[in-house]
Amino acid sequence: MESLFREVGLHAGLARTVEQIGSDRFWKQLILLLRQWLPFDNALAAFYPEEGAPQPLEEYDASPQSGIEAMPIYLDGLYLLDPFYQACREGLPSGFYRLEEIAPDHFLQSEYYLSYFHDNVLEDEVQFIVQLPGQGSLSLSLGMRRRFSAEECGMLAMLSGWVMALMGQHWQQRNRAPLPPRQDEVASQVRDALSQFGAGVLSERELEIARLILRGYSSKAMAERLAISPETVKVHRRHLYAKLDISSQPELFSLFIQALGHDPQNP
Repeated sequence: MESLFREVGLHAGLARTVEQIGSDRFWKQLILLLRQWLPFDNALAAFYPEEGAPQPLEEYDASPQSGIEAMPIYLDGLYLLDPFYQACREGLPSGFYRLEEIAPDHFLQSEYYLSYFHDNVLEDEVQFIVQLPGQGSLSLSLGMRRRFSAEECGMLAMLSGWVMALMGQHWQQRNRAPLPPRQDEVASQVRDALSQFGAGVLSERELEIARLILRGYSSKAMAERLAISPETVKVHRRHLYAKLDISSQPELFSLFIQALGHDPQNP
């Protein structure tokens, strides 16, 4: 009997979600519906435009934390280190994806993961991605304080067909053009932050290495991506650290945060 009532509740929730397609309540209703299947800890619906910062559509936190809000610093430039954002920019097809499928090989050791992701997105993340040709991508991210199990990912993958269909239909019904861009000065700063980080001090190759270190790539993975040897990567890493007068990845991350206009000691 309990199983029957649960099924009735799920179907009722699905009906309410369909009814909200095209309305302001759609994203919240979809998130609440998915929580009936799996009680994840947080969620974020966002639009990734072809150019510029992600644009949040709905945030959900099952246990809101007091303290500094994470979204402003993310939108001010940390999104440039987000593996899902970067994957979408590199042509990731529509689908359901786990963090481990998308992230660089040393992402869990990156300072972005340790200093930001783990405190805000939490331990693990999955995303439903819908590509919008000529516009960008729609993303629905689910975060957990623990790893998603294989069974849970299998269930979410099974649901992904209609979840992504609803996401696409909602966007189409709203006839959403890209949301208004942020102020030109701020948008330009954010767009150039990663590409210009260290410019004037580092060589072009050292800049490439610095960007990949920040995103969580190992020396081996960087070597494969840049078609050079791991030993050459290590030489470039030593040189860029010396030029920036630093000795560790946390210090490199701190410099990047400063380049975005944030004080790491007082975000």
